[in-house]
Amino acid sequence: MKPISLRLTSLAACTLVTLSACAGASHLPDDPFASRGTAMAMVPINHTDRYAFDVFVDKYWAGDAPPQNDGAAAACCHPGLADWHKPTTVRWKWAEEDPKGDTPALNRETRSMMVRFPGGGPHSDPDPNKDDAYVCVILRDLNTAELAFSPSRSGCADR
Repeated sequence: MKPISLRLTSLAACTLVTLSACAGASHLPDDPFASRGTAMAMVPINHTDRYAFDVFVDKYWAGDAPPQNDGAAAACCHPGLADWHKPTTVRWKWAEEDPKGDTPALNRETRSMMVRFPGGGPHSDPDPNKDDAYVCVILRDLNTAELAFSPSRSGCADR
């Protein structure tokens, strides 16, 4: 009889742990980045002479950007926000390329700043060719980042 009693006690303990974990989860704040809109690709633009890597818009990776990058690449995806008026954090690292030019490795410097999305969010146009589908992450100088929207990846380069 002891083995059955021990199993029932273990089962009861596991059930209580599981129920308390679920109850705790109900008190977690809503994720402000939960997808409530169309996902948008992100394009890092770098107007400096340094290599920028690990560019993030809040928790979403936007990619890397070589010096004087014109937005040749896009990373997926920023899921959209419930409230585009709230500021978000943009983070990136500066580095000098290694002597071989393979990977950014020397003089790493991390930067971050609070940035607001422009206007009330991306433009919504019934014509899909005119609708904003990209978040442009623009590194103006070593300490400044801006966000913009664009209907095309190449349109981010004009920002």
